Amino acid sequence: MTADVVTAAPRDQVTRRGGHPRRWVRPTRVVGAAVAVYLLWVLLAPHYPGYILPAPGDVGSSFTEAFGRGVWTSEVLATLGHLVAAFAIVLVIGLPLGILIGRSQIAEDLSRVMIVFLQTVPTIVLIALALVVSGANDNSVVGVAVAGSLSYFLLNVIQGTRAIDRDLVDMARAYRASESAIMRSVVLPAVVPYFLAGSRITLGVVWQITLFAEYLMGTSGVGFQVSSAIKLLDTKAVFMWGLSVVVLTLLFEYGIIRPVERRLTRHVKED
Repeated sequence: MTADVVTAAPRDQVTRRGGHPRRWVRPTRVVGAAVAVYLLWVLLAPHYPGYILPAPGDVGSSFTEAFGRGVWTSEVLATLGHLVAAFAIVLVIGLPLGILIGRSQIAEDLSRVMIVFLQTVPTIVLIALALVVSGANDNSVVGVAVAGSLSYFLLNVIQGTRAIDRDLVDMARAYRASESAIMRSVVLPAVVPYFLAGSRITLGVVWQITLFAEYLMGTSGVGFQVSSAIKLLDTKAVFMWGLSVVVLTLLFEYGIIRPVERRLTRHVKED
């Protein structure tokens, strides 16, 4: 018994001391993986024609040219406008609606057909409907992105609401807690992990649908620029716009999603 106690204490101390390097170890891994992909690109590019795999320098020149003409900034801002608007609408609609459906069988029955429709309808059909209803404009792109991604976020929130321990809700009601207090103290904290997971998935889906809608509708944005580059067989421009999306997604992840996640889960004790 004594030996076990003596050996356990230093192990705990190592764990506490080892917690600090985690702040730089994980970012180092991410950067290392990116560098490895870049080096592989550099090694493979000379073995393929430029119209198949352009060299990093050619892609960089394409970015410099687009940025210098102001095209990169204007098109990226247009896409970000579509993306942020659609993502915000999904969160604002999906959170209360998901909680309502998760807590009410009536709401679940009334919404089942619509959720199944949004889950299964192809994006190309949504784009066609949007073109018929409102034409090729920014509102159509946002509407298609919302319709195509809402079910991903909604189902996560519904699942999180259903996973709430009923005993906690019954105990709160036994102490005469109001519905608003139950929502604030029991429901929302329990839904947070599902909210975060759904947000990550939905953000990726919104990115894809937004670019696809811009591509087919011909509205301003990165998707339209990719379409134009493909028609001109400008592969280096296609790579440049694609890498721009990857970089912007990483900025969203590490600049917005993860800080919000740390704030919302600060009450959770880390192992």
